[in-house]
Amino acid sequence: MKKQVEIGVQTYTYRKFDIPGIIKELKGTGITALEVFGAHLNCDMPADKIKEATKMLSDAGIRIAGVGVYGFASDKPEAMRKQLEFAAGLRCDYVSMDVGVADVKGKEMLVDLSKKLKLLLGIHNHGPGHHYDTAEKIAASCEGYDVVLGACVDTGHFLRVGQNAEHVIKVLGKRVNAVHLKDFIDANTEVVPGTGKLDYAKALAALKKYTTFHTAFVIEYEANADAPTPGMRETVSVFKKALERPQ
Repeated sequence: MKKQVEIGVQTYTYRKFDIPGIIKELKGTGITALEVFGAHLNCDMPADKIKEATKMLSDAGIRIAGVGVYGFASDKPEAMRKQLEFAAGLRCDYVSMDVGVADVKGKEMLVDLSKKLKLLLGIHNHGPGHHYDTAEKIAASCEGYDVVLGACVDTGHFLRVGQNAEHVIKVLGKRVNAVHLKDFIDANTEVVPGTGKLDYAKALAALKKYTTFHTAFVIEYEANADAPTPGMRETVSVFKKALERPQ
């Protein structure tokens, strides 16, 4: 982990806001990084609009750590290349994504491109019934590939299938390339991250013990799209208190 802990947010949390609105909302929260949702920035936007948005973020002291969640497939190689080059152009650390379990060619292409572009890939889990609903399924799908192909651990969706963050992180180890810090108290009830079943201190300890995690700790909170910032302030406070506990 970096000595300077970087707290981020997945901008899907702010899906009802534009980039200037997000910047305004994040002021004073302690959040200094983003994983950018495609509705806010994407590779099909005009270059001048991308430049304008990234300058606004930079001027506000906010770094783009990642983009996603993207869907990739070997039968759409040009889209794959375009999206990964877009991420590299933003100087992202990683891309959160999905690729078919059986799409061997797709995974090979993703690894090759990402190594060239110096990006990490994080397969994102999406809860009960998804083809990557457990840590073991992601680990199996990544087996035999370079560690640039790993996981974006969505702690909330793993909780929905009965797997806590410590177990998931131990299973995935050095393939933990990104995190979405999300929280549920049961399969259907989302809460402010760190106030439900997600234990920040235990998750941080597991990341330190089992992984080489070195990007932003990205919070995602989908339950209050109209007014997410009070929840962001609360979760950042809980997270910072967990940082102070011995690990």
